[in-house]
This record gives sequence, C-alpha cells and structure tokens, in this order.
Amino acid sequence: MSTASAPPLNLAKSPPIDLPMRHFAAAAVAFWIFAAAFAWGTDRFLDFGFRAEWVLGLVHVLTLGWITMTIFGAICQLSAVLWETPLAWPEAARWAWWAFILGLSGFVGELWLGGSRYWIAAVLLVGSVGVYLACFARTMILAPRLDWTARHLAVSISLLAAVIALGLMLAWDRERGILFHDPHGALIAHVHLALVGWVSLTIVGVSYRLVAMFALAHVDSKTPGRLALVLTLAGLAGLTADGLFFGRRLLPLWACLLAAAYAAYAWQMRRIFSARNRRIDPALAYTLLALTGGAVWVLLGVGLAFGFLRDDANILAAYIYAALVGWATPFILGQVHKIVPFLVWLHLFGSRPWTAKSPPPKMTELASERLAWVEFFAMVPAVALGTAGFLMGSQTLLRAGSLFLLATATLYAVNTGLSLSFLIREGAWTKTSAPR
Repeated sequence: MSTASAPPLNLAKSPPIDLPMRHFAAAAVAFWIFAAAFAWGTDRFLDFGFRAEWVLGLVHVLTLGWITMTIFGAICQLSAVLWETPLAWPEAARWAWWAFILGLSGFVGELWLGGSRYWIAAVLLVGSVGVYLACFARTMILAPRLDWTARHLAVSISLLAAVIALGLMLAWDRERGILFHDPHGALIAHVHLALVGWVSLTIVGVSYRLVAMFALAHVDSKTPGRLALVLTLAGLAGLTADGLFFGRRLLPLWACLLAAAYAAYAWQMRRIFSARNRRIDPALAYTLLALTGGAVWVLLGVGLAFGFLRDDANILAAYIYAALVGWATPFILGQVHKIVPFLVWLHLFGSRPWTAKSPPPKMTELASERLAWVEFFAMVPAVALGTAGFLMGSQTLLRAGSLFLLATATLYAVNTGLSLSFLIREGAWTKTSAPR
C-alpha cells in the first residue's frame, strides 16, 4: 500500500527545508558558544569581578544567537500552520539570516575586544531583524485568519520591533548619555520588552499549540490564557513606561501584574497536562522544567521589585539567568527536539511512495530519545546550580552549573546534528525549493 502522491498541505506551503534548519543549526552553535564561554569565564560574573562588555556580549549571544535565532527558524516553518499561508519572501529571510549572523558577530566581537563602535554592527543586526519582521508581517497580512497562537505571535513580533529600536538607541547613547536621563530605567525597559514581550509571549503562544499537540491534549477553555495575555500586556506597558519616563516608582505594581499573568498561564498549562493522553517524554519534561524555571524567575522579580532581595549584581544575574536559562532555554530545547526530527522526516519521507516491505524510518529514529533524556538530566542541575550560585555568590556552585550547561549544549548539538545528517546524506540541504 502506498501513500498519496501529493505532498501534505503543510509541506506544500512550507518554505524550503534549509531555511528553518539553518536557523536551528546556527542557534545550536550559539548555545554551545554561550555555554563554553560561560564555563570558561564564570569568575567574571560574581561580585562585580567581571567586565560589563564581556557579560553584555555573552548575554546577546544567548538572547539573539540562541533564543531569537531559534524562534525565527520556528516561525519560518510554522507560518504555514499558524497563518495557513506560505512564508512571504523566503529568499529575503535567507539573506537576513546571513546579515543577522554578521551583525551579531560584529556587535559581540567589538564588545569583547573593547571597541567603541559596536553600534555600527548593531545597525546591520537591526536591519536584518527588520527584514524578518517585514516577512512575518506580510505573511500575517495574507493570512485568512489568525488563531490564538498566531495572535500571540503578532503581538510578540510587534514588541520585538520596540526591543530592537530601544536597543539601538541604548547602544548609540551608551557613550554619549544624551537620550536617556535614567539609563538604568531604560535598560530595565529594554530587558523586559525582550524577556517578557518578545521571548515570553512567543513561548506562551506557541506552547498553547505545540504542547497540546505533543501531549495529545484538548482543552476547550482559554479563559486563563486570555487573562494571562491581558495581564502581561498591562504589566509590561506599565513597567516600560515607568522605566523610561517615571523613575521606576511603581515597580511593585507591575511585578504583581506580571506575576498574576504567569499564574494564569501556569493554570492554563496545568489544564493541558491534566488532559494529556501521552506519557512524559523529553519534550514534555523540558516543558515542566521551563514552567518551574519561570516560577523561580517570577519570584525573583517580585522579590527585587518589593526590595525583599538586594539590588546588586549577583541577584540581578540570578534573575536574568532564571529567565534565559531556567525558563526560555528548557522550553526551546523541548520543542526543537520534536520539531527538527518531524521536519526532516516529513521532507524526506512524507511524500514518498513506500510499501510494507520497504517502510521509511520511524520519526524516533531520526534523533536519540535516550540522548535527549541524558541532556535533560544535565539541564536540571544546570538551572538549579547556576541560579543558586548567583544567589549565594558561590563560585563553586556557579562553576558546577556552567559545566552541566556545557554538557547540555554539547549533547543538544550532537542530537540536532544527528537529525540534520539525514538531510545532508540525502542531498536535501542544498535544495532551495520545497517539494511540490
């Protein structure tokens, strides 16, 4: 018995396979670079014993090279599913990928070398993000409808434009001090527009679709999710305006709104997990770890806003670490472990005729679940020890956490490479058009 000769609809509308995969591959490299540099230079991160340029560059490797690059790759592929229309201008997105890498490399390199013209590379980086935003916006305009997940992405993509604009102004003004009378407040606004508005809203929106799909769960009510979106936007708007213009006078209020938003989101996710019809696999385990890391991030934020925690470099580092490594990274790892093997299988074998005597490989054979579990059990202490190391000012704990994180990044790169090797062996990586 053979399959239908026509490719499935989501494959027919999907971009060329190299477009999302080059993003996932570059992101895996950036994750490994961050983990290796963090393990090598942990002594620079405690008690003000670090150079701000080193930390600033490394944080952007994580936020842009790892998290944003992965999200861009996922959106390029998911546009056919979420917006029910092919990605607009895929060739422009491919060129933007090159500009993004060059801009990020120049920006981080200039910071690490102690240069003062890092804002020039930042302009190239901003331009590349602008191309991505244009592609995504055009795709949304052409979409016949926007579902619940797509609406979250529409909001988060719009906020990314604000992140990039404010970041460029901060980079230009860092040596001049002209634009912002409260540079620390502007930095708080920039960081939270990125962490909450861009990264978290994207994760929240995508989780409603992907986690439910991977867990084989169906939940009709979206009331907690809708409440989470409203509270997030209200808290983020207030926090941003307060940081930029009003001297950070109402930080406890905005922290409470954002904490309530996370509680509503966690309640929606609890419903999804309660309705699941599948065992806990690495993808779902990573999601649970991300939810735990997100809760720690929220508690640290409330503690800082109310003054329960001292506002020093170590506590702030723990706050950022919990957000990027404890919340965003586990979620991304879990979803990509499902997305990449699925896309490879769909592209190579989804539309091929086959018989019972010559079946295609199983999707689980395109990556190692055992390796994914080992990676997960390395990630758990990486999150816990790293966060504790910053909170307690312990170089020993921080070093241990960084080594577990490096192990996670290495295993993830190996497992991702295992899936991508099937494309390379089949010669599909160099094909710049999706099969029709």
